Amino acid sequence: MMINKGMTLLLAAILTFCLAACGKSEAQKLHEQTVTLTSLGEKFVKEKVLDPSSAQFRNQFIGKKGAPCGEVNAKDAFGAYIGFQRYISVARDLTLLAQDVEPAEFEASWSQLCR
Repeated sequence: MMINKGMTLLLAAILTFCLAACGKSEAQKLHEQTVTLTSLGEKFVKEKVLDPSSAQFRNQFIGKKGAPCGEVNAKDAFGAYIGFQRYISVARDLTLLAQDVEPAEFEASWSQLCR
């Protein structure tokens, strides 16, 4: 059986792609997933604060249920930073800032999703 040059190049390209995708360690894959989830969490939190461009993040981590958790500080209507507050970001419509719900409700969610 004879393989033409085009078929050889196609097979080489497929093999190269597979090796590149398979070449990532579990640690690299976990790091990429963490970066992606953290970025999404930041995006959703910025949609909830008054001045998204002023948002500062710290103490970010992925909770035990895969939810990005951390703290955010942003400016209020007077242009002053309000102080860091905790957040949980499960999805765009399921992003909680500590200031937006009753403390007991936030603590229950934090315990369930972040600790």
